[in-house]
This record gives sequence, C-alpha cells and structure tokens, in this order.
Amino acid sequence: MWNKVLDNLVVVKRSGQRVSFDASKLAVAIRNAFCVIYDNEEGKNVHRVFKEVLTYINDNYKDRKTINVEDIQDIIENKLSEMGYQEVFIAFKEYRQERAASRRTFNVKQQHKFVKVVERLEKESEKFDSYESPNEMLSSFGKIVSSEYAKAYILDNKFVRAIEEGKIFIHDLDSFLLGYLSNIYLKINISDDDYYLDEFLNNIINSSNEVSSEIGINNLDFMLKNFFLGFYRRNFLKELEKYFKFIGVYEFLNFKRIQEVIFNVNDIDVSISEFELFLVNSKIKEVFEIVLESTFERTERYISDTIYRIFNTIKANDLASSIYSISIGYKENSRIGSLIREDVISYLNDNNYLDNIHVNFKVFSDSCDEYLQKLAGLVISNKNISFSFPKKNNNEVEYFSDGLTIYDNINDTVGKSNGRMFVAKTSINLGRLGLKCLNSKSFDSFYEELDQLLELAKNELLFMFENLGSRNKENYTALFHGNVLGDERLETGQKIRKILKSGVLGVGLIGLKECVLAYNQDSKKQYEFLFELLNYLNEKVKQFSIDTRLNFSIFESGSTTARKYFVELDKAIYGVHKDINEEKLYDLICNAKFLEKYEDFAKVQKLLPGGNLTVFKISKRANNKRIIDLIKELIQSDVSFAHLKVGGK
Repeated sequence: MWNKVLDNLVVVKRSGQRVSFDASKLAVAIRNAFCVIYDNEEGKNVHRVFKEVLTYINDNYKDRKTINVEDIQDIIENKLSEMGYQEVFIAFKEYRQERAASRRTFNVKQQHKFVKVVERLEKESEKFDSYESPNEMLSSFGKIVSSEYAKAYILDNKFVRAIEEGKIFIHDLDSFLLGYLSNIYLKINISDDDYYLDEFLNNIINSSNEVSSEIGINNLDFMLKNFFLGFYRRNFLKELEKYFKFIGVYEFLNFKRIQEVIFNVNDIDVSISEFELFLVNSKIKEVFEIVLESTFERTERYISDTIYRIFNTIKANDLASSIYSISIGYKENSRIGSLIREDVISYLNDNNYLDNIHVNFKVFSDSCDEYLQKLAGLVISNKNISFSFPKKNNNEVEYFSDGLTIYDNINDTVGKSNGRMFVAKTSINLGRLGLKCLNSKSFDSFYEELDQLLELAKNELLFMFENLGSRNKENYTALFHGNVLGDERLETGQKIRKILKSGVLGVGLIGLKECVLAYNQDSKKQYEFLFELLNYLNEKVKQFSIDTRLNFSIFESGSTTARKYFVELDKAIYGVHKDINEEKLYDLICNAKFLEKYEDFAKVQKLLPGGNLTVFKISKRANNKRIIDLIKELIQSDVSFAHLKVGGK
C-alpha cells in the first residue's frame, strides 16, 4: 500500500499549495461519506473502496509527479459508483457541491470551515432522545459549536489535521476553549461548624461549572471526621448543661474544666472513665452515662443524615457533565470514620447504579474481613465503585473513576494529589503505528514515527496550557478561590498560569495492546516489547517535563469515544486484522492475554504514572469469599487500582 509511487506523489491543493500525498486523508473522506448513510461502522467496505482508489492512483500516476485534489475526489466518486455504493456516491458528490458553494460564499478560510458546525448540528439533532431536557440539548449544541470553533479559529492546522486523520485525540476539545479544566481533586476542607456544610456542598456543585470531566473529593471520611466530632462535642456539652441545671447541681461543678475535657476527646465512643474526676456521686455518674449514650446516638443519626444529604445533593446535580469521584477509607480507626464508611455503603446499597457518582474504596492489607464483606456485596450488586490499595506512606495518591491519577510534581518535592488537576489530555494512536508496521512487515521506523507523534501531542498540550493559563482568577467563581493547590498566591486580576504549573499535561495511549500484538505473534516477545515501549515513553515524557518545567505524564485512555474513533479510521486504512482491530473499539492493556499474573498488572501500572483503567472480570457465580480473596491477592501483588466487574468470562 505504501509504495514509492504514492510516497513521491505531490498533491496540488485548490490554493496552489503543494503537499505530500497522505493516503489517510482519502480514508477519512471515504469514511465520512459512508457515515452519512450508515449509522453502524462500515470499516470493511470503506477499506475496500480505499484500496481501489489507491490502486487506481498508483497505476495511473506512476509517471506523474503531481495530482490535483479535484482529481482525487473524482476518482473516489467513480470508484464508489463502480463498486455499487450508490447512496454513498450521492452523499460524497453532494458534500463536494456543498463545500464548493461554501467556498464561493465565504472569502475567509475559517468562515468556510466553520460552516461544518451547521452540518454537525443538523446531523446530531437527529440523534437526540425525545426525553432529553432543553438543558441537555443546549449543552450538546454548545459543545458542537465550541469544538468546531476551536478547530476553525483557534487550533493550528497541523493539530486539526492530526485530529481528523486519527493520529491524536484531544479530550475535552469541546470545552477547553471556554476555560474548562479537565479533571481535578478539590482542595476542600470543612470546619466543625454546621454552617460550613452548605459551603462545602456549594464548592463541590459550583466546581462542576468549571470542570469538564471529573471532580475528585479526597478521603471523605477523614475530611468529615472533625466536622462530626464538633457536632458531638457541642451536643454533649449542651446536654450536660441542660441536665445539670435541671437537677440543680450546675453551680457546684467546675463546668469550664468539664468543657475542656469534652473538647479534647478525639472520637465519639468516649468511655465514662474520661470523666472520673467529676463523678463525685451516683447521680452525676448517671447523668454522664445518659448523656454519653444519647449524644452518641444523636451523632450516629446525624452522620447518616449528612452522608445521605451529601450524596443526594451530588446525585441531583446530574445535569452537569462532570462525574464526582469520592474516595473513602483513610487509614485511621476512629468510630466516626467507621460510621461514615458504613453509611456510604448503605447509601450505595439503597440506590441504583449512580452514573454521576463514583466511589473509590481504599483497602489496606490489615482491613478487616467484616468491612471487606460489605465491599464484596457492592461488587456483586455491580455498583459504580473501584478499589485502590495504598501503600504505607502514599495515602495521598487518589484515583478518578477511569484510573487516572496525579501524584508526582516536578515543581514540588512533596507528592500529593489534593488540589491538583489534569490541565489537559491528548491521546496518541498507538494502534495505527502497530498496524502500519504490520502492513510494511517492518518495525524499523516505529520509534522515529512514535517520536513525531509524541512531539505533536506535546506541542498541542503546551498550546492548551498557554491558552488556559492566560485566564484570570476572576474567570472562575469556584476553583481558584481556595480549591486548588497554591491558589492563595493568586491576587485579583492575576493569570492562573503559575497555579496550573502544579497540574498535569496528560499524554494518553490508545491502542497500546493492539500495537504490541502487531509487533510479534510470540507472547513472550509481546510481553518484552510492552515494557520496552512503556519505558521508552516514560523517558520521552520525562524529558518533556525537564525541558518545560511542566508535569507531563503518560496514561492509558479509557475513553470509549476516542478508542472507537481511532479503530474505525484504522480499519478504513488498513482493513481488519484478526485479534488486533476487529472489535468496535481499541481494547485496554489489562485485557492482554500475555499479562498472566497480577504482578504483571502491577508492573504495568507503575509504568503508567498518569493511570489506567484496570478491570478484573469475575464470574457471575462468584461469592463474597472469592471477591475478598481476590482483593487480598491484588494487595499482595502490589496492584494499585482496580475495578472488579461481575459477569465477565
């Protein structure tokens, strides 16, 4: 397919500009025509037409040095007609006519390109569900306008071409232009005053207007501990005062000293022995016992009510595009923490699958079986949860629902996730590199082309960083007002660039598994190549960080939209190859058969510092014991993050 005739051919554009022949552009044009007629993927048919067009050009232009764009489009039309794709032929012809009319109408190139937004709006409106709300439809329309505007007026043409040709995928393309940030772990705290619960919830909800993908809430059980402890102390003191005044002994007690003791308790399962000094008679002792029990029960109910209120508030905000990732299981053994965890589990059990709330449970090697039993029940019920397994000294590591994480920071020696973000994410198509080398039967140029792809992604991410960094603190009503690491250094009117430097620019990998499968049929060589490739990618991205003093990190993208987009284009160009790109979307590396041991998955996770979606499938017949045993095996194997899904093979 990639022979000397096509390699040396020059395409003359309508403007007279001369560019090298790029076969992938033909595949994109043919696929777009098929997509007008067929909703389902037509990769095999697109590839058939694509090969016929290339063969024709190869046979008829071998003695020529140039070919005009219009001639290429004529050849595509003729082949569609000859091969019996009459409806697709008409769609392609009409599209050419519309583009020609658009060029005649608009003198400015960007204006002509922006006409595509109208076409996309018309096409997308046909897909809207009749039950969608006006807000949902407005959001869908707005995203189309924003992404097309960005491609027509903001992004460099080389980035736009790379998107359209399926070389890179810019995540959140439809929102970054508006100033949205990608993913963030909010740096929020809650005081022990009841008033601050409303502020806490407002911070969470308001942040969804400024974040496009996910909002992380770290260690909810630890964060709320002092809040509930404050409630307990105030109510304990208030009840004691009421009882002692009622029985007429308040004036005879050193109530200030009692208050000091109460405000020094660190949990709500307080022993009466803490107040031994004041138990001067049986009546006073009885009062303490009554108040201890009643205050504990009241606090227990308040904890439950508050957890349900927090989750219900977030659940009700389901019109926001953001997902809320909440981590639970901070390593401390307080009774308050225990009750919070139990109430979160209870809430999840009481509700159906929550699309916009994901809970990550942190599990430690010494977590008790009773707690694991409850978590296993959530797995069997297929709730929207995941597990992370922190090591002794890295409880600061947090995960989003798709396994993405932020920890290392080139601008700070302290590893942490709280208050930090993915500023932007761009994925590269590794599957295509593998298929290209498979078709040419040589991996000699693989790393050279990979370098070019990485450089493209790096430059695009730097562009997005500068674009977002040029915004002021006042452009945001929630994020840069106490919720982002270091935002206290921002003064009124200052750009947010210096704060974004603590965030991450994510280089995503799509088609990693397929790229490795294309490399060699031998599973041992596939295994070796995977780690060679990941080490190489880490070294390249590490150098990006050193050169720019920004945090670049590689991750494996779990985006089904991106994985489907890439595989459909690659089928059009390279056809369908068994076990490599025959599915509807590129697979995740966790499903590679050559990764046989849990230690292998742990090793892969360490080489994907930006995270990856690791899913372990469990038989429908699995019981709680099997799930608990699996969790313990994962901890023992040093796996850091996992989804456990019941119903897999």
